[in-house]
Amino acid sequence: MGELPPVAVGVSAVENMKAVESHHTNMVQHVLPSNYTSKEALLYSYKKSFNGFVARLTEEEAERISEMEDVVSVFENTIHHPQTTRSWDFLSFPEQVSRSNGESNTIVGVIDTGIWPDKIIGAKYFRVSGSFEQSDIISPRDSDGHGSHCASTAAGNVVGSASLFGLASGTARGGVPSARIAAYKVCWSNGCDGADILAAFDEAIADGVHIITISIGPTQVEYRHYYDDIYAIGSFHAMKNGILTSKSADNLGPRLYTMSNYAPWFLSVAASNTDRRFLTTLQLGNGRVYEGVSINTFNPPNTAYPLIYGGDAPNTAGGFSSSTSRLCSSNSLNAALVSGRIVLCDNPSPDQSMLLSNGVAGVVLRTNVANDWARIFALPATSLSLANGTQVLNYIRSTSNATGTILRSTAARNSLAPNVVSFSSRGPNPITPDLLKPDIAAPGVEILAAYSPIRLITGVTGDNRIANYSILSGTSMATPHVAAIAAYIKSFHPTWSPAAIKSAILTTATPMSSTLNPEAEFAYGAGQLNPTRAPNPGLIYNLSVSDYVRFLCGQGYDNTRLRRLTGDNSSCNQAQNEAAWNLNLPSFVLHRNNNQNFNRTYQRSVTNVGRGTSTYRATVMGASSPTLSVQVTPNVMSFSSVGETRSFTLTISGTTTSSIVSASLVWDDGTHQIYIVYMGELPLVAASVSAAESMEAVESHHTNMIQRVLPSYKKSFNGFVARLTEEEAERISEMEDVVSVFENTVQYPQTTRSWDFLGFPEHAIRSSGESNTIVGVIDTGIWPETDSFSAQGFAPPPSQWKGSCQNIACNNKIIGAKYFRVTGSFAQNDIRSPRDATGHGSHCASIAAGNVVGSKSLLGLGSGTVRGGVPSARIAVYKVCWLIGCDTADILAAFDEAIADGVHIISLSVAFNQVVHHQYYNDIFAIGSFHAMRRGILTSKAAGNLGSGLYTMPTLAPWLLSVAASNTDRRFVTALQLGNGMVYQGISINSFIPHRFYSLIYGGDAPNTAGGFSSSTSRLCSSNSLNAALVRGRIVLCDNQSPDQSMLLRYGVAGVVLRTNSAKDYARIFALPATSLNEANGTQVLSYIRSTSNPIGVILRSTEAKNSLAPNVVSFSSRGPNRITPDILKPDIAAPGVEILAANSLYTSITGVTGDNRIANYSILSGTSMAAPHVSAIAAYIKSFHPTWSPGAIKSAILTTATPMSSTTNPEAEFAYGAGQLNPTGALNPGLIYNLSASDYVSFLCGQGYDDRMLRLITRDYSSCTHTQNEDSWNLNLPSFVLFRNNIQNFYRVYRRSVTNVGRATSTYRVRVIGASSPTLNVQVTPNVMSFSSVGETRSFTLTIAGTTSSSIVSASLIWDDGTHQVRSPIVVYNL
Repeated sequence: MGELPPVAVGVSAVENMKAVESHHTNMVQHVLPSNYTSKEALLYSYKKSFNGFVARLTEEEAERISEMEDVVSVFENTIHHPQTTRSWDFLSFPEQVSRSNGESNTIVGVIDTGIWPDKIIGAKYFRVSGSFEQSDIISPRDSDGHGSHCASTAAGNVVGSASLFGLASGTARGGVPSARIAAYKVCWSNGCDGADILAAFDEAIADGVHIITISIGPTQVEYRHYYDDIYAIGSFHAMKNGILTSKSADNLGPRLYTMSNYAPWFLSVAASNTDRRFLTTLQLGNGRVYEGVSINTFNPPNTAYPLIYGGDAPNTAGGFSSSTSRLCSSNSLNAALVSGRIVLCDNPSPDQSMLLSNGVAGVVLRTNVANDWARIFALPATSLSLANGTQVLNYIRSTSNATGTILRSTAARNSLAPNVVSFSSRGPNPITPDLLKPDIAAPGVEILAAYSPIRLITGVTGDNRIANYSILSGTSMATPHVAAIAAYIKSFHPTWSPAAIKSAILTTATPMSSTLNPEAEFAYGAGQLNPTRAPNPGLIYNLSVSDYVRFLCGQGYDNTRLRRLTGDNSSCNQAQNEAAWNLNLPSFVLHRNNNQNFNRTYQRSVTNVGRGTSTYRATVMGASSPTLSVQVTPNVMSFSSVGETRSFTLTISGTTTSSIVSASLVWDDGTHQIYIVYMGELPLVAASVSAAESMEAVESHHTNMIQRVLPSYKKSFNGFVARLTEEEAERISEMEDVVSVFENTVQYPQTTRSWDFLGFPEHAIRSSGESNTIVGVIDTGIWPETDSFSAQGFAPPPSQWKGSCQNIACNNKIIGAKYFRVTGSFAQNDIRSPRDATGHGSHCASIAAGNVVGSKSLLGLGSGTVRGGVPSARIAVYKVCWLIGCDTADILAAFDEAIADGVHIISLSVAFNQVVHHQYYNDIFAIGSFHAMRRGILTSKAAGNLGSGLYTMPTLAPWLLSVAASNTDRRFVTALQLGNGMVYQGISINSFIPHRFYSLIYGGDAPNTAGGFSSSTSRLCSSNSLNAALVRGRIVLCDNQSPDQSMLLRYGVAGVVLRTNSAKDYARIFALPATSLNEANGTQVLSYIRSTSNPIGVILRSTEAKNSLAPNVVSFSSRGPNRITPDILKPDIAAPGVEILAANSLYTSITGVTGDNRIANYSILSGTSMAAPHVSAIAAYIKSFHPTWSPGAIKSAILTTATPMSSTTNPEAEFAYGAGQLNPTGALNPGLIYNLSASDYVSFLCGQGYDDRMLRLITRDYSSCTHTQNEDSWNLNLPSFVLFRNNIQNFYRVYRRSVTNVGRATSTYRVRVIGASSPTLNVQVTPNVMSFSSVGETRSFTLTIAGTTSSSIVSASLIWDDGTHQVRSPIVVYNL
């Protein structure tokens, strides 16, 4: 009947409800026969929040009621059913997320099967029919478990060590654990009556809940208009009272049009999976193993069971044949034949009660249904694909003694998550085709949450297992996730309307992939729920009750029906009848009704809820069709205050035959970036405070500083990450404890003959401590199945190791694996685990500490033994790099974890992709490695790939080792042979074997003129520039080092020759046959093409050649000098980084180019990324022999034993190669070391202008700076002497150094100065002889540099020589 009538002045609410019920009684009595009373027929009155009643009526009586003046609609009561916590972590919504004080005053109303009581403040039950089953509990107590599960997912407390009989063990928690719960039980043993559901809505609204979650729906698809849909009716009145309803989308998928409830004022929630899935293995007697899905908590026996096919065991006495018994349906099996056996059944839902009563040992299901979610069974079970199930059947038929074992389930990584699962109902919306449904997707697969301890976990007769927590799947499980975030938003924004909250959730959703869900938005709506972004959407698309009224007018409501629903004088006019698509929702849908051409304009308004002053720009992205045109007017909107509203129009036009075409409109103000707040060293911990308590206190302090906190660095140093505007970041920077605030930025990976070239043989002397040495690799992750990371022969990890593995199976080689994604934003092909998607991290890890693996190559190239520098060492990986790069916030988080875990060396092959010089307190690499150094951990870092210009190194801190990339004596060359007999040697890594000559063409002669390209662009072979018909089947000559390889493959090009003047000192892998020629040779090739009507050529497979000039630093390697501290040498050292063969990932092709499907366990890469792990390995090698040596001592040993390099091939001299080429065998026994402690670096920081306050915030002690320390940066006890003369020809400086004897106890060292590149460079050392009488003894000396020069670089070397050790240090005077 719609809205309740207005309450007259002087009439109480109770009196008004009595009057409403009396009116209902009179209406019913009016249509009943004279021998019936309304008391018998009237079952329930809706009188608290909306107007209506439930009555027992004949069809004729119902018809007469529907014709009465006050009645909106009359519809039959129907039965509905429930739709059945790793999930919050997967959504990047951590337990310690920022929370509002208002959360504890927020009430979530759960309309479901009841609750197993906990922190509930309301509990009611509804049974309008008065009919109960024997097993029903006639109270709000939950006898099913479904309601308890949903309530705890939304607002359950944080409970540690929860599991289902040991599966999914961890912390179970709701999204708003401080919120209150009100339970409304409407579901009973035989389902959930529509009348009871409406009664629950009525009560919940009147009680004052803030959010309603309802995980109930029909068991078959039914389309009802909004006035006939109980969910639409109940949620409409909730919306009118400021309450948002979150409703499950139903479990009737995966077909289109399988949702039953479409009202725009509630949130429809689809079910997506998470990165965790449960697998159950079937192991056969023939040794074959098949992975299936189920949630199997049974431990397998020590012996295998016999296997039998259900089709071979029919209950013939009961009249069943093989065709029915194969399904294992009720009574179909012969009990005597199947007892004590595992039965193979062709049915996803066999009769489990029968299987138990027949004594079956287990069941294997062979089906063609989607195995994208797992169920609990009453006996050991696993569900296999049809193909694998058929293999099992073949095995059963092949032997007289078929046996098998169903193993206990294990949690595995689902790298494709999130995607919407098969059971989740899909749109479109058949009631209003131009409104999008579902609205959003959220985790609904294999969710661990609370359960009813009186309900059997399967409900199967004979299965007596009960549990306090269970694992369920369904849109039922997805819905409370969204309800929780709605409540979370409400706790921060209590005045926001339901539509505002809904808009915030939808506009901040994480995009999902139509590759995995071809139904696209009709599977996942706006995308995956993003809890951390939703409270701060920037703009909202708001809606009022009157907006929905106008929408209902557009749905054909007349004034009478509308007014009975609204209870006011609303009316509809003709113009409003076309406004359905103009409902102010954050989506734009056009149902084109078989028309190929389309054009429509939408009106929308947005309200500013972000910064007071802001400007948003419109971007349309991700269009799935080039014929889709989207115009936004205006495309820029400026706001001057919070709450201000602006309007825009969006016009969609185009033509298409595709069934679905989609894109995204994004309004971007460019201000809500991610900032890192760096606060220095952790505060001192009192003796009585545990480490966990200390970390909790630190994070609490961070939370108090700012409410939008993301991860907190609390284990090894002090700081946090937050989404801030520029103004908020500035305010944080002014707080007392803050050292610096800087924006989160994206870094990039810097991408084994090498060890032999370094004179470090496979059988070099090794320490027994090497196997207890742990190398931490911060990179793109690891591919653990590669032979380089096998754990064969490894003992358990060292006892002091504190690390762990996230979502990946580690072993005794890989003893730690974690991943970090502060933003929670993932690309479609990202693997959400430490598993390596690109191969870069695996490559670096295997260079440093990979096993010795023989006979490896890249598709036959570079064949030989692959090994790491410390093959017995352990590896801990910290994945910070994703397909879009490596966020600085993630890198700092990885440092924090690695330090706390107990690694000994950190290897870091990540850097900026442009030259940026940050002060040390603003440089995440400097910050992370400083705290590592404080804890005795040396960091080896790639110098960067931004060379060959000077000042191209971005990271310059003296406490880390900066590694340049040099070449080895092996290089790969690739020949081009022309039809005229000429052969030109180029470079590439070309694994393709040629079969014939191909026609040659110059890219400049094949422009795509239809696409608007000319010869001047097509010669570069850039994207879409070539005419596909002209280049297909030909070798193309391109004037570009980096042509569009994907285009070349797509066009069927046979090969590519690159003509460039770029350096040819390293080779790359290409996606098609390729070679890179110098400009002169490339011009000869062009002349040949122009000289004949039939130019032909062939690109030969690459061969190995000798590089007699090695080692020298290659062109891409970044150079010094040091822009931040000019008197400190950078880089520190050079190491092999060119064409290195090492481990790879099988996830992507060896080039990553679309169309190239070649994968390999080992690949050949070049970069300072490859150089850094060589040095990391030798640092670990030294550490294994000298476990007490400081990072400064290890660094000194590496630098003073380096092999000198030549300024002839590298004119930048020490600013290219630092101390020289890495010398692994010499580094172990340096004789003397230049040691450094944390206090030495403190003195250095004083010289960099730090005041006492900032210094103490970093050190967390009482360090202070004196005036004299402000000038001593060149006296940092490093094994190098650098003088920046700043345009002054005359120079003079005295340096102080100390060296510690680590060689022979009794020794005498004499000084030599050699290799001076200028006769005017005068170097004096005092004393020039030093004698030692014991190991560990320290001596000091001064070195004076004086002279005059106009040369830009003058250098020499200082050597301390005892006849055995030559301890060499570079001396550099420069003006660059």
